[in-house]
Amino acid sequence: MPEIPKFHEFMRPLLEVLRDQGGLSRTDAIEAVVKKMGLSEEQVAVSQESNGNSLVRGRIGWASSYLRVAGALTGPQRGYFALGPNATALLALNRPIKRADLTSFEEWKAHQAFKQTKSQPQQGNSADINIEDSTPEDLIEAGVKLIKEQLAADLLEQMKKMDPYAFESLVLDVLAAMGYGGGSRQAMQGVPRGPDGGIDGRINEDKLGLDQIYMQAKRYADNSVSSEKVQAFVGAMTQGGCRKGVFVTTSTFTSDARQFAASIRDPRLVLVDGEKLAELMIQHGVGIQTKEVIKISKIDIDFFGAGE
Repeated sequence: MPEIPKFHEFMRPLLEVLRDQGGLSRTDAIEAVVKKMGLSEEQVAVSQESNGNSLVRGRIGWASSYLRVAGALTGPQRGYFALGPNATALLALNRPIKRADLTSFEEWKAHQAFKQTKSQPQQGNSADINIEDSTPEDLIEAGVKLIKEQLAADLLEQMKKMDPYAFESLVLDVLAAMGYGGGSRQAMQGVPRGPDGGIDGRINEDKLGLDQIYMQAKRYADNSVSSEKVQAFVGAMTQGGCRKGVFVTTSTFTSDARQFAASIRDPRLVLVDGEKLAELMIQHGVGIQTKEVIKISKIDIDFFGAGE
């Protein structure tokens, strides 16, 4: 049986299919790539050791993820592929696309820079792990880390496309999943549009609503939240008699905004940027589902020592 192409070898065929046929559902796009590359039923039937899913379809999925990060692929709606602004430049190479070809795009650089700003130091790059120096456990850990990074990026992309009202509701769902409001979504309420001073939600910390947390949610695609926006929210909190607040955005906060939030002690204010929000969604299972559970076995020493 011929060798199954590596994931990057699916990049150009995927872009060509979308160029020739227009936007397609994920399933139709994958099947079109399989047909275009002339892969046999035997090749497509090869499954991954860990989960039994098609190795070919999985690699096409990873090709789409990398192209999306580089701005060559977009998802105008759930489960749908379309060409992104950088697709033309990649197709103009007139050769197979490599991962290195993606690194020159500003979207890719911004994504990498975003990853570097994570609060916790990273133990090397999961994409560049040295296979020869790594144990199987190291490789599994690196793979899981890479999958989480991609999942966080995909969550952010989806959130930036949400209706602002839907995003506010999502934030309340996350806070409920974290245990605020006693873990009850009913203990939280959105605030109708009007002269609310930038308050998008109220969270009851106790059953009688004697103590509340105010929430502000800004669904921005690119712009950072300024210190003026944060100060206005604090003013609205003070006017409403609330001493605790959470300001959430899909983007980032300016350094001045962070400095202002850190400088105040009363009221107390927590800033949650897009990266942190995606991390909380993954941690508390909001907007995601478990795709598979990999079972790893080891020898039972007690069993083999039972006869001694």
